[in-house]
Amino acid sequence: MKEGTILFDFDDTLVDFKAAETYAFYKLIDCYNFNASPQDFNFFTKVNQQHWQDFQKGELSKDEVLSQRFERFFESYNINVDGQQADSIFRDALANAPLTYFDNMLNTLKELSRKFDLYIVTNGVLETQERRIAKFALKDLFDGVFVSEQTGYQKPMPEFFDYVFDKIGECRRSNTMIVGDSLSSDILGGINANIKTCWFNPRHQINDTNIEANVTINHFEELLVTI
Repeated sequence: MKEGTILFDFDDTLVDFKAAETYAFYKLIDCYNFNASPQDFNFFTKVNQQHWQDFQKGELSKDEVLSQRFERFFESYNINVDGQQADSIFRDALANAPLTYFDNMLNTLKELSRKFDLYIVTNGVLETQERRIAKFALKDLFDGVFVSEQTGYQKPMPEFFDYVFDKIGECRRSNTMIVGDSLSSDILGGINANIKTCWFNPRHQINDTNIEANVTINHFEELLVTI
């Protein structure tokens, strides 16, 4: 019997989401003959993040997020687009983007899998995330994958984690940790679920919120000595 359970976020935890997002963004703007700069990409990421945060707070539906984020971005440049069409192009490019891994992540996962049961818990669109996770080099180390669209809830909602533990066993909750990059999604979600939390902060962001993780790491291999 293994020592416990670890729930891993996918984007910007197991894989570098910014790399995939950059790839998908430039594929998208090529379709609209828009010559974007790095500053334009940074603006898009802010628009995108704000829409997903509003979704987490229940202020937008998933469909509204998927289309309105592109409409809002392109409107700022006086370009009218079909938000659903732009979303389809973007998510297809995102699913096709090469996966980029953080340093020492793969070797660390191999070590952890010897002692812990591993699961992926991710917000996002089911079809897109399934395509991306299918390309993950060590997907076979994981005992299961939970995507918000599949569960009917999203992190940080406690119902998302209730769904997970209903599937993997409520008895695991007391000996489970979530590892993720998002304070508002992963860490708050772990707090709401009454499980241990580990904030993965490879870009050394400043925590200006009142959300505090049990453990903070900047390098993936630190998990081997913090769990």
